[in-house]
Parts: sequence; C-alpha cells; structure tokens
Amino acid sequence: MITSSKSKSCCTLLVFSLLIACLSGFGQKKQPPEYDILDASFDLPQPLPGGHYRSSISVLYVVTPKDWTLDNVTAPMFSYRAKYSLPKGFNIQASLASLIISNRIVFGPFWNYALSNHNFVGIGWQAVWNYGRLNQFGFATTLTGWEQQPAFLYGHAFSKTAITVMANIHWTNKLYLIEGGHSLPVANGFINGYSLAVNFDQKLYKNRAMTLGLKMDYVQYHIVAWPAFPVNGKRYWMPEFQVGLNL
Repeated sequence: MITSSKSKSCCTLLVFSLLIACLSGFGQKKQPPEYDILDASFDLPQPLPGGHYRSSISVLYVVTPKDWTLDNVTAPMFSYRAKYSLPKGFNIQASLASLIISNRIVFGPFWNYALSNHNFVGIGWQAVWNYGRLNQFGFATTLTGWEQQPAFLYGHAFSKTAITVMANIHWTNKLYLIEGGHSLPVANGFINGYSLAVNFDQKLYKNRAMTLGLKMDYVQYHIVAWPAFPVNGKRYWMPEFQVGLNL
C-alpha cells in the first residue's frame, strides 16, 4: 500500500511538472519583430548589406493636362518595384508600371551613402522602355521609346516614419510610332523634362509600411497619355499620386 501511494504521488508530480512546463512554454512564445522603419521602407536611399531583396506594389494616379485630353483625366497605373542590394552601398532597381495600353519598364543601378543614422543620400541612373499599343476608338497605333533618367535622392528616417525626396532628369533617346505597319521616328535625343517626387513611409501593420507619394512631372510627353498627344513642343505639369505597400 505504501509503495502504491508513492507511485501515485510520483505520477501526480510528473503530470503537474509537465503541465507547468507546457504553460511556461506557451507564455514564452516568440514575440513578433519590433517595427523598424529602416527595415520597412523601400525608398530610403540607405546602404544595405549585399544580397537583400525588397519589393513594393502601388497604384499611381496620373493627372493629364487638359490640352492633351480636353479635360483633366486621372488614369490609374499599377506598379511593381523591386531592388537587390549589392556590396558597398550599391543596388539594382527595376519597376513595371502598366495601364494595359500604356506600359513603362525601368531598370538601373543606384549608389547610397549614410550621412548619419537618420540621413541618407543616393545617386542613380535608369534606362526606361516605354511601350504603348491601341487598336480601338479609331486608333491602330503602337509607340515604343527609350529614355535615360539620372536621379538624386535624399532621405530622412524618423523613429516610425521616413521621407524621401528624388529629383530626375528625363532624357529621351528615341521615340517611334508604328501606324499601318510603317515605323515613323517621332523624335530623338532631347530632354523630355524634369520631375520631383516626395514619398512618405508610415507603418501599416506588423513590420510593413505603406507609402504615400506625390510626383510632379514637367514634361513634353508621358507614356500614360501617348494616344492623345505623343510628343509636344511645350512642357506641362503632370501630378502623379502614389499609394503603395512595401512587401
């Protein structure tokens, strides 16, 4: 009887110990990573360790001039951007923006430098391929063209948010219009215009940030409105509003 009582006591103690261990393990479950704007921001021109991949999806609202479309038309473009970091502050960036009939592919290198723990600068160069195709509403036209866009960036990181300013020059190498099977060079070797963009990063959920941006283009033409007026002799202001999610 004594042996049986001791056996029951040992079993009870073992079960109680396992229960305590399980509760302790549950109470010490892994906590989600702390939000860090340096990890969450896509646009900040910060030098990153080599081998890091970041991406972002966004919707761009481009407001075309009245002179091009007889009214202020807001055209949404869907965009996917990505960058892959290299050693010594370099990275490669690429993006695709599409409106089905108007498409823009951008690719090029950037170099970034940290002025301090919160201030960053960067310079870059991007090649741009524009492609538009429309076979409706009386059109049977295709546009193709190449551009170059040198860029300068400045970014500041706050505790939970960040702001990035980017200035671009738009140099057009060549534009072609294809109508009825005939390719017509529209223009080549000219400065299409300039742009200034401001992007603001703010925490959305967990360690993800959303981007709110405004870009002001001062250009002769824009791929989103090429069917209406491919190339103009005069530059116009074109606002671009951006809402994005950094993945």
